[in-house]
Amino acid sequence: MSLSKEFYINFNDTIAKQEEKSKELRQKISNYQKVSGGGSSNTISIENEIERDIKNFKELISQLENAYNNRNAPSQIPPNELDRRQKEIQKLGISIQEIESSYKNVQNQKYAFKGQVPDNYQQTEEMKSMSNSELMQLQKDKIEQQDKVIDDVILDVKKGRVLAKEAAHIIDDQNKQLDTLQEDIDRLDSRMQRGIKRFENYVTKQSGCCLILTLLIELGIGIGIYFIFS
Repeated sequence: MSLSKEFYINFNDTIAKQEEKSKELRQKISNYQKVSGGGSSNTISIENEIERDIKNFKELISQLENAYNNRNAPSQIPPNELDRRQKEIQKLGISIQEIESSYKNVQNQKYAFKGQVPDNYQQTEEMKSMSNSELMQLQKDKIEQQDKVIDDVILDVKKGRVLAKEAAHIIDDQNKQLDTLQEDIDRLDSRMQRGIKRFENYVTKQSGCCLILTLLIELGIGIGIYFIFS
């Protein structure tokens, strides 16, 4: 990348010119605010001029930054002077940021007041060649499109709420069915437990009867044997 002449040879003059340019830009923005507030039809040409100056200002700062970052090492410029030049470049960068922010604020105030465009207004190349009436129609169309999108979103939200309610009813019905099923299972389990208990009692009783019968049979056999052999 080629070194910038403005950085090595004409640095001080370049900085002085840009500082003067920043003052002129601030004055232009101030004048633009007054003109746009009065509803002048020349605002677009003024906007173009301000935007062109801001663009050129930023390009020059970019060139100075590139020259500083890509300087020869060791440089013929003393370290203290390099530090000073870096700070001057940074000051210019801050200045143009403030100028650009001020310009955008004026634009937002202007169009918000007139109801032509939203606050995040950004002018395209095509819009720069349009008249005020064309710009107003363009922004009106955009607002209508935005309204339609918002209406669609609201409709989708309403549909979503209806579906959510229907899903809630279905889930509620399923929960009730599950509760009923659980109650049936509990009743069945209770009956099964009672049946098992009765069966166990029956088996216990039957076992007792068999034991008594066995004892009686053995007792009868013993008495018979006694009488046979006595």
